[in-house]
Order: sequence, then structure tokens, then C-alpha cells
Amino acid sequence: MLIARFGGGELAKIAELEERYHITFPEEYRAFLVKYNGGFTPKTKFKKGRTASDLKGFYGIGKVKLSFDSLDMEKWLCLSMWPTACDSFGNLILTGLDQERRGKIYFWDHERGGALTLLGADLSQFVSLCKSERISENARRSIQEREAALIQRGRGGVITDALRKMWQDELDKYGDMIQEELILA
Repeated sequence: MLIARFGGGELAKIAELEERYHITFPEEYRAFLVKYNGGFTPKTKFKKGRTASDLKGFYGIGKVKLSFDSLDMEKWLCLSMWPTACDSFGNLILTGLDQERRGKIYFWDHERGGALTLLGADLSQFVSLCKSERISENARRSIQEREAALIQRGRGGVITDALRKMWQDELDKYGDMIQEELILA
């Protein structure tokens, strides 16, 4: 599985988060936060049985684009669950925090009334279900490079402001992402 990490997390901030919510993260998940602090997972999908979706990314601490601060944590803590990641449709990947479900990974499907589906006994098992594709280098080419390539192929007539906007949106989304293999130690 590939991830574009948000940066390393700080143990002090992780401990502060645990203290604020009176929880203790499973060790594997804490190590993930220290190493990656969440991150985007473009072009990543997972499937287990009849449950399948994309994986938009993992939540992180602080001023990151998918931050725990954007979530209603009390809702999940009442269920002894921690929002770990999300898909593009508003569904969540949750980590169990209580004795019975500690470290187990679940899919919360809001389209099915909040149904929970077990995805793995731990984060490693969930990650093994995830398959990623690399972002195409074409997604990182400048607008000028894209225009030049179309003109060179005799297709300059298809260039419009709408196409330039689509290219800019793609550059904004993928331009600075550096994907790496997610490795849990």
C-alpha cells in the first residue's frame, strides 16, 4: 500500500491526544502516527468479502489536511472506537479501543445505517487488504507541458479553459504528493 504521509508525528502530541480523550492507542497504531502522522492514499482500494471501497487517507494530528480536529470524537469514543481513516464517500475506518475490540479495524458504512464490518485483527492486517497504484507522472506535468504535448500531437484545438482548470485541479491534488510504501514496524 502506498501513502503520501503528512509528516512524522510527535510522541508528546500523541500522548496529549490520549490524555485529552482518556484513551490509550494500540502500540501498532501509535507507531504509525509517529512515523506517518496520517496521510493521503490516492488510488488505493480495499476489499474484504462484500465490503469494498477506496481509501482516501488516514487522519493525523494538528494542521494536516485530514485532521482529527475535524471530527466529532465524542461520538466515536462513546462506542470505544477511534476514527483512523476515511473513504471518499464519508465512511470511516475505525480502530477498536475497548478490551474486546482493541486494535481491531472496522469499516463504518453510513449508507447502511452505520453498520460495522470487521476488516482486520489489527492495522497490519487491514493494510494488507489495501492495493494502491502510483500517481501517474502525467498528473504532475505543468499546464504548459500538457499544452505543448497536445500541440505537438496536432491536438491543440482541444485545449480549453475548462481543460486547463481540470489540469490545475489535478496538479493541486497530486502535484506535491510523494507516495511511499507504508511499512508498519
